[in-house]
Order: sequence, then C-alpha cells, then structure tokens
Amino acid sequence: MKRLADIIHVFRPLYIPIVNSRIMEIIINRPWVRDEKRIREIYKQRFGVEPNLNDPVNFNEKNNWRKLNDRNPYYTKLVDKYLIKNEIIKKLGEEYTFPLLGVWDRPEEIDYSKLPNRFVLKVNHAGGIIVCRDKSTFNKKFAGRKLKRGLSTDFFSHSREWPYKNVPRKIIAEEYMGENLTDYKNYCFNGKLLYTFVWENASKDDGTKPEASFCGAYDRNWEKTGIEIDYPSKDKVYEKPSVYDEMVRVAEIMSENIPFVRVDCYIINDHVYVGEMTFFPWGGFQKFRDEYWNDYLGELEVLPSEMK
Repeated sequence: MKRLADIIHVFRPLYIPIVNSRIMEIIINRPWVRDEKRIREIYKQRFGVEPNLNDPVNFNEKNNWRKLNDRNPYYTKLVDKYLIKNEIIKKLGEEYTFPLLGVWDRPEEIDYSKLPNRFVLKVNHAGGIIVCRDKSTFNKKFAGRKLKRGLSTDFFSHSREWPYKNVPRKIIAEEYMGENLTDYKNYCFNGKLLYTFVWENASKDDGTKPEASFCGAYDRNWEKTGIEIDYPSKDKVYEKPSVYDEMVRVAEIMSENIPFVRVDCYIINDHVYVGEMTFFPWGGFQKFRDEYWNDYLGELEVLPSEMK
C-alpha cells in the first residue's frame, strides 16, 4: 500500500494536466466512432432511451437527424463567430454585429498595443470569452493559456455538431459592450421566431464566461410559457423588450430557409445585435423537465425531406 501511495504522490501533479489535455478529450469523445453510433450513445446516456433517427418525432431526435442528413455547407459560416459577421452585414448591416477589432491565428500574434483599453477576446469555433476591463491590469499570460486551450478544443467530436468540423480556428477581438448582458435566445422554426429563451448573465471578476441563469421562455406574444429545462433557473418575469419587433425581424432574416436554428441576440441601448447562431441547442440533447415540450417543439420543426 505504501508503494502505491508513493506512486500516486509522484504522479498527482500530472493528474489535472492529463484530465484537461487533448488526449483525454480524444478518449472521452472517441472521434473514430461513426457519427450515428456516437449520437445514439450520447442520447441513451442523456435520456435513458434510444433515439428514433429513422423517423424522428421529438425536438432532440429531429435535431440529431439533421446532424446526419442536413449538411448544408453554409451552416459552417453561420457557426463561425468570425465569418458570421460578413453574413450579418450582408443580410442586415454592419450595425447588427459587435464591432470586430482584430483576428489572429495564435495568441502570440495579438498586438495588445493596437487594442483599446477595454475589449473582448474569444475563439471563433467554440464557447467562452475573455473580457479585458482595463488593459493596464490585464493578465495576458492567463488569456493566452485560455485561448490556446480554446483553439485546441474539438467542438465537433463532442456531440457531432458537424457545422463546427470545418471551421478554420481563429481568435477574434470585439468591442467591449458592457457587463451582465441579457441573452435572448430565439428559437426559429423554418424562418419564423416562435419562442425566446431569456438568459441572465452574471459577469465574473476574472473576465471569463459569465454565470448564466435561465429566466423562462416567452412565446410570440411575449407571454411566459411553462417551459422548464434541466439547468439553474430564476423565477422572474422579463418585460417585453421595447425593440422586440425589430429582434423578430432580425432573427427571421438570419434564419430564413433553415428548418431550425437558434439566433442569439443582445439588446443594448435599444439596439439589437446578433451574437451567434446555434443549430443544435445543448449539442442536440436539450433536456426539458416536462417531455411535452420536447414533443411539441418537435412538431414545429419541419425537416428538409418534409418540405414542399
């Protein structure tokens, strides 16, 4: 036993680096496994039942069917936080996207002297941000480590969200837009916004991804629904945004001719900004506390093979 304890003591410092390593990511995600097989495995682990991918019915089944069958290369541009800016500008105008301050391939290439005192850094193919509130105290080494980790993350193989597979990985800097921003996640079905999931963000002192709380889902008439999800929530009511109709217009333009996509928007000083677009909420495995909503949202989603 003492021998085993000595071995554990020697290798303990390596435990966290190994767990957080690319090797561990590969072991967990198993990218060599066929997409359909891996999707079935995750679905069974998440929901306890096998998915119907041949004749999908509910929301999660249909979204996973689209992972395998609706592979429009245009979707890759829309999940790329860098390339989507061009699509937003073409469809809506440059005032609907957060201003771009720079783009780089590696953290070492960032010239901080050319950035303003406050800015936001992120990788273009995955989640997470790094907020600089004051350049004089900004920890560049910490930011560099976070960005390197982000660039090395394989966002595709985790749940086989194929639009991320071919995103050329970049680092982008955007204009600082404020703290504790409310995130309006608009669920758009075949180009029509039907539900808005409201998320409250609490900014962190270290500038990394804020703590998010689900604050309910609202229908097209801005009436709060009974939708509850398996995530920390707050029981509060949000007033209908003064520019709600504009947000609807924006989301529906961006989601045109797409069976389902979530268009995430922010409203700052009564102006709508498109943050990002997501084709498969929660990687295609969104758990509702009441299965009714999984079935009902599935009815609203018309798959390409069903479209006239």
